[in-house]
Amino acid sequence: MPITDESKEKLKARLAKAIGHLNSVYRMVDEKKYCMDVLHQLKAVQAALDKTAEVMLKQHLETCVVEAIRNHDSQRVIEELMQVFRSAPGLCLPEDDGAATAAVPEKVRSACCQ
Repeated sequence: MPITDESKEKLKARLAKAIGHLNSVYRMVDEKKYCMDVLHQLKAVQAALDKTAEVMLKQHLETCVVEAIRNHDSQRVIEELMQVFRSAPGLCLPEDDGAATAAVPEKVRSACCQ
């Protein structure tokens, strides 16, 4: 299942925020600003991207993963999630313990939430 209209707008807003922070970093480097100020702004970019990834993961869990489990196709989505968590170890399951998060198999949960 692709990105929904509702999540599309949330994701675009978060990405716009990250782009704004990144543009600020670019200007700061061009203006030779104090290194620590640039580093703080870079952390803001990373935080905005991390939150965007969390929103995307939550949407995926609530739609694609739940649908795959209902259709007895859980092995495929488990492997997809494992690949994502291997390549992005800092990414973790969303904080809320909704039905979608609870539906995530223990194998995936233990891989990302150590």
